[in-house]
Order: sequence, then structure tokens, then C-alpha cells
Amino acid sequence: MKKNSLLVFLLISFSSFSQHQYFLDYRKLADSLSSVYQIPACVILSVAYIESGGGTSKIANKLHNHFGIKGKNDIAISGYKSSYRYFPTIEDSYIGFCDLVASKKYYETMKGSVDNEKWLKTIASHGYAADANSWSATVNKLLMKNCTSN
Repeated sequence: MKKNSLLVFLLISFSSFSQHQYFLDYRKLADSLSSVYQIPACVILSVAYIESGGGTSKIANKLHNHFGIKGKNDIAISGYKSSYRYFPTIEDSYIGFCDLVASKKYYETMKGSVDNEKWLKTIASHGYAADANSWSATVNKLLMKNCTSN
């Protein structure tokens, strides 16, 4: 029993560390995009973390796509056949997400809002997530854990 408890503790600790590290690694990028697009940095970071498995998914690693954005993927460039969009860099993926959100009709009414939960529910309810309520709740929980100051 003690071995199992220790393993669970280590897995939870590693998960919390990796979440924290991901948020540290990409915070400056999200902050800079937030100032341009007026989408809260914590929303950007939390969506990226969830959609990319903390940057560890195949799509994130092979296509630099941290948001699960579908689109053009030239296998000659990416070396990976997928319906998900290839980005030359992770930064391009973050910009791609912000451009995608900014292209939506709801963006003008949401732009500049600091209500993270409303952002997540709005993004999810306009087709970003298959199960809008579950997705927005999951992302919001992560946001509250890792990004409470914004």
C-alpha cells in the first residue's frame, strides 16, 4: 500500500511541476499576445496546456501546434501526416490561436474582458470544443490552479 501511495504522490507532484513549468515557459509569450489581442494570457496558456497535453502531445511536438487547430499540413514540410495544422514554431501556434479567436464574431464583444471563465465558455460554445461545458470547466480548473493572479 505504501508503494502505491508514494507512486500516486509522485505522479501528482510531477503533474503539478510540469503544469507550473509550462506556464512559466510560455508566460511571456502569452502576456505579449494578450497585450496585442486583448485575450487574457491565462486563457491562452490554459487552452494551450490542455490542448497540447502540456506540450507533450504528438501534435505539439511534430507540428508545433499547442491548440489542436485543424488545417493545412504539408507533409513534405512537417514530416507528419495529420489533419492538424502545422506551425513553423510554437510561437506561431500561439499567434494562430489568437488570430483564430480574433476572427470570430464574439471577439469584438469579449475583447478586453478580464473574465477568464466567460472567455472559456464563449470560446467553447462557439465550436472550439466538442463538449463545451466539460471542456470549459476543465480548462478553468487548470487556470485557477496555475494562474490565479490574472
